[in-house]
Amino acid sequence: MEISGFGVGLNLFYFWGCNSTVECVLCTYKVVGSNPTTSIIMAYILRTHLKKKYLLQGLTSVYGIGLSFSKTLCKRLGFTKSFLVKNMTEDQGARVAELVGELNYSIQGDLQRQNKQNLEDLLVIKTYRGIRLRQGLPVRGQRTHTNAKTAKKFRHLKKLANS
Repeated sequence: MEISGFGVGLNLFYFWGCNSTVECVLCTYKVVGSNPTTSIIMAYILRTHLKKKYLLQGLTSVYGIGLSFSKTLCKRLGFTKSFLVKNMTEDQGARVAELVGELNYSIQGDLQRQNKQNLEDLLVIKTYRGIRLRQGLPVRGQRTHTNAKTAKKFRHLKKLANS
């Protein structure tokens, strides 16, 4: 059963068991037996399932929102630290999405695109970091004489794939 309309609001999904032990497609909770005593409630905000019990921790599962920004969001919206995700209404979920939009905070796909573009820029202008990234070696000054075995192994595999 889904409680919500279309948009970036809040979707709550209720999962009731099945005949065997299965892992749900939408979450990591396991449903055991045909009639479990409790249902699993999961909210869907900002195109991400909030799997945690508390909203403060649940918002950190959105790519680009850490604990600090999650605390800021909860404080500005008037949520307590112990506010439960299952007690959220659709309006409160929409307010979270609106506040993130108002603050011009890049999250999820925009942030991933921005990070990828930054790395490509380093490669194009041929900085030291860009060259090390292209070679598959450590970038931040780590020792490579005896360490960085994994980086060297992947570098060797790249050479084999290119030939």
